[in-house]
Amino acid sequence: MKKLLLLTISLLALVSCSAHTVVVADIDLLSLAGDTAAELEGDVTVPGSIQLFIPDADGAPYTPDGGYLIDGIPALSSINNLAISLAVAVENTGSGPLTFTADFRLGKADDSSNIYDDVDDVSLASSTVDLAPGENGTVKLAAEIDGDDPNMELVGSDGFRVGVKLAANGSTSVHYRVTEFRIVAKQRPFDLIPAP
Repeated sequence: MKKLLLLTISLLALVSCSAHTVVVADIDLLSLAGDTAAELEGDVTVPGSIQLFIPDADGAPYTPDGGYLIDGIPALSSINNLAISLAVAVENTGSGPLTFTADFRLGKADDSSNIYDDVDDVSLASSTVDLAPGENGTVKLAAEIDGDDPNMELVGSDGFRVGVKLAANGSTSVHYRVTEFRIVAKQRPFDLIPAP
């Protein structure tokens, strides 16, 4: 995992030691797909759902119910702010109407058994699109939490887990393609130093 993060995280550190210092980890999860980008595109059996598979760049096995572990972020021992953005292009390839939903999950680092059961995990954001036969659309998710949000308790010094469930309802078939999946984590490491 540390290899993966070294490949996918760009760190911006404002080096002045003051309360204004911010360290940012910008994690582009689409880059994790590497040569297996096809895993971010596929079909959902209707009615039904799938958990989005994000292949690990260093070949670590994927645990479907456990989501994806984000750990070992350099310089971020305590995250103060977490923002996510996800976009999924959807095409109704069948002959009937379709409802397509994307649900972004956030869980504790040790919640490896199931981050979709609302135990030590939450639905941080979800969005739905209705499509007529042959129609295209995009499901977009965006959410941000900070130190005052109770969901920040899920983000610990040992990391956190993320997952996405895609679901479709209707009497038809659907094709999806993930076009954006990004997590931005921020820390103010010198919050205890008074601002000038």
